[in-house]
Amino acid sequence: MFMNNTLQFSILMAATMALGPLAIDAYLPAFPVIAEDLGVTQTQVALTLSLYVFGLAGGLLVGGPLSDRYGRSPILLTGLAVYLVSALAIATSDDLGWMIAWRLIQAFGGGWIAVSIPALVRDNAHGREAARLFSLIALIMFIAPAIAPSLGSTLLWLADWPLIFIFLAIYSAVVAMLLWVTLLRHLPERPHQREPVARLLTNYMTVLRHPMAWRHIAIQSLGFSVVMLYVTHASFMYQGWFGLSNPQFSAAFASGVVLMGVFGTLNRRLLLKHTPVHLLKIAIAVQLAALILMNVFLAVDNGHLVAFLPMMILVGGTIGAIAPNNQAAYLEHFGKLSGTASALIGAMQFIVAGSLATLSTLVVDGSIQRITLAMLFVCIPGFAAAMSLPRTRMAEYDDTAETVAERS
Repeated sequence: MFMNNTLQFSILMAATMALGPLAIDAYLPAFPVIAEDLGVTQTQVALTLSLYVFGLAGGLLVGGPLSDRYGRSPILLTGLAVYLVSALAIATSDDLGWMIAWRLIQAFGGGWIAVSIPALVRDNAHGREAARLFSLIALIMFIAPAIAPSLGSTLLWLADWPLIFIFLAIYSAVVAMLLWVTLLRHLPERPHQREPVARLLTNYMTVLRHPMAWRHIAIQSLGFSVVMLYVTHASFMYQGWFGLSNPQFSAAFASGVVLMGVFGTLNRRLLLKHTPVHLLKIAIAVQLAALILMNVFLAVDNGHLVAFLPMMILVGGTIGAIAPNNQAAYLEHFGKLSGTASALIGAMQFIVAGSLATLSTLVVDGSIQRITLAMLFVCIPGFAAAMSLPRTRMAEYDDTAETVAERS
């Protein structure tokens, strides 16, 4: 660990990763204002959100191999620079086409940022220590999606919608400065030996040929898809179906974020005695059980909020243990290709979740039962993939990072 304080390192990594959720959620309250200002519909403005997810996946796929080849610092700082410049360009956009174009560029830079953080964690820790770091980073990062809409509303109250993107530009500049001063300038130089550029592409095949890769990718992609289905239809379920008011909806939504934090905290403690794979299996089993009970409740007289809400909160909360444990166990196989491996699992996560969430809007047809059944059907193969992971001995998570890298 190049930073002596683990908490300081985790806060810095979380603050950097928060650029993604802020870019997605902070401007949601401004949709009506942006639509009116640009002379388009809110549905057209929503394209700037859905396309951002795919641009992010593209940035991850390109940035991962480059991070392995050229080092974490240049890729991360370049991503931050692209994110900053495009945020300022979005703030000056007076046309939807230009706004979409700059959002795609911003997402691409965001992908370079996002792929660097797991790689930096893997460079500095492995096994249970890496899983505990991922849990702590996730725990801190939960703050971003929880406060982003409120932050956007506050900025919208202070001025017009461009201020939201000006804030993102300033925030990214501050993060870049802190990263450089406290961490990046202290990283050791990368070896001068460079792989051929063509090898950067074949590295993806190297990762995919690993017998465990597809299982972990499936777990991550499908687990994130369950959450994306929930987020996509949360307003309809809570307000349209159960008739909650705006404050009640906000409280119900926030309770899921709080439980994610609880699971993340509990996960960090349990990792002192259990392996990430063991805890991953337990967490995803709890998620599946909650989804089954939720669908049973809804089958009986369309369910009641008192029975439905705890199960839905539990479904979202388990991600606080599923994601960090799965990512740590996955990256443990790729000490030398952690950037490429991180890019692949991140890109697949966004592509699969974005596609399933978009498809779900076409098939749910105003039915809460179809939404929860879709979540259940997505969870089942992820559960099967997790249960197929071999049991890992505790000693294998206590090896040195060099030994793990040699095994990969």
